[in-house]
Amino acid sequence: MLKLGESGLAFAMLGMLAGSLLSAPAVGQGANPVENCLMAGAALPDAVIRECTLAMQSSDKAAIPAVYLGRADAYVRKGDYDRALADYDEAIKLAPGTAIAFALRGEVHAKRGDYDGAIADYERAIEREPNLPSAFSNRGLAWANKGELRLAIADYTKAIKLDPNLPVAFNNRGLAHAARGEHEAAVADYGEAIRLAPKYANAYNNRANAYLGRREYDRAIADFSAALQLQRTDRAALLGRCWARTLAGHLAAAIADCGEVLRLHPADAAALNMRGFAHLKAGQTDKAVADFDAVLRSDPKNAGSLYGRGLARLKKREAAQGNADIAAAKAIKPDVEQELARYDIR
Repeated sequence: MLKLGESGLAFAMLGMLAGSLLSAPAVGQGANPVENCLMAGAALPDAVIRECTLAMQSSDKAAIPAVYLGRADAYVRKGDYDRALADYDEAIKLAPGTAIAFALRGEVHAKRGDYDGAIADYERAIEREPNLPSAFSNRGLAWANKGELRLAIADYTKAIKLDPNLPVAFNNRGLAHAARGEHEAAVADYGEAIRLAPKYANAYNNRANAYLGRREYDRAIADFSAALQLQRTDRAALLGRCWARTLAGHLAAAIADCGEVLRLHPADAAALNMRGFAHLKAGQTDKAVADFDAVLRSDPKNAGSLYGRGLARLKKREAAQGNADIAAAKAIKPDVEQELARYDIR
C-alpha cells in the first residue's frame, strides 16, 4: 500500500521522556548507567542497547521506563520491531500513565503496517495527554494509510492547531488533500511545510507532483530541481523531473535525468519506461523500443510499456506488431490510451 506521508516522532518524544524521568546522579556518584543509556541519543543502536541493558540494573527505578524506551528506540533503528514492541510493553507496564510510551509504540505498529494497532495506541496517548501534536499527526498518517482521508485531514489539522510549526503535519495533510484531488489545498500545505523547513526535500517533491497534476510543468521542474539541490541522488526527484521535462518537451534533459537514475539504479523499470516515452516523443523510435523491451522482459504485463512500444512500432511502420502491442495493453488496462493521451502521448 502507498504510504501517504511520513512520521516525525521518536527522537523528540524520547528526549522529552528522558528529561521527565531521568533522576540526577547522587553527589559523588560516578558514571550513571541510566544517563549513559538515555543520553546516547543517535549513537549506533548496538551501543545504545548495550548501555540500556546495563542501566536496567540501576537502583534508580523511576528511570527504568525511560530506559526501556531508550532501548526500544535502538531496536526500532535496527528494524527489530518485535524486540522494540516488547520493550515498549514493559515501559507501559511500569508507567501506564505515560502518553509518550503509547505514542512511540503506536509508531512501531504503523511501521509494521498495523494501522489499527497504531490508531489504538495514539488514542491512548491522546487520552493521557490531549495536547500532544505528534500523536494527532501520526494518527492522521495511520488514518491516511487506511484510506480514511477525511479523518486524516482532521487529525493533521488538530496537530497544526496545537503546533503551527510542525512541517510534517502540513506535508502529510497536503498528501491527503492531493489524494482527494484537492490540488490547490495540497500546494498550499506543501508551501507552508517548505516555509517552515526550507530543506524539506520530500515537501518539494510532493509539491512538484501536485504541479504535475495541474500541468504546471515548469513549476514542477523547479521544485524537483530544488529537491535535487538538497539530495543530489534522490531517485523520486530525478524520476519526477524526467517525466516533467518529457511532458514539457525538454526531451534531451529528460533523457539525461532518467539516464542518471539508471546509472544509480541499473534496470530501474520506472526510469526505463519514462525514458522510453521521452525517446518516443523525440522520434527516437529504436531507442524507445529498446527501453520498453527492457521493462517488458521483467514485467510482461506492463500496460504502459506495451502501449508505448506499440506506438513506437507503428511509427516504425511495423503495423502488425504495433497493433498487437496496443491491443495487449488495452486488455490489461482498458483506459491506458486515454491516460497517456492526457499527456499528449499518442
